[in-house]
Amino acid sequence: MKAFILAASLSMSVVPCAAFAQPLPAELAALGITPGMPYTKAKRLLDAAGWQASPPRDAPEALEGFPEVGCQKGGNNCSSTFAKDGQQVALQVGTTLAGQPFVQGGR
Repeated sequence: MKAFILAASLSMSVVPCAAFAQPLPAELAALGITPGMPYTKAKRLLDAAGWQASPPRDAPEALEGFPEVGCQKGGNNCSSTFAKDGQQVALQVGTTLAGQPFVQGGR
């Protein structure tokens, strides 16, 4: 019974990733970034391609451990902006129940 409850709980923690996923701009998709991907992996892909994180603007808080991710109060509505060659892309960032950031979508 405990195994069933654990499995059900874990499967429910994955649902928000897919349920709230937004389409990604071509620049992000071309790098292999997908909704639900851990933010740390997406950031590594962007860094390797020459995109640089911009400091958050108009965000009262930064996501703990990720100063480039700006959030509204309480860690909601988080995003990070990256720039390269005069272009900008933004990642919408969510957090799992365990507090790990993941890609929700982009613009």
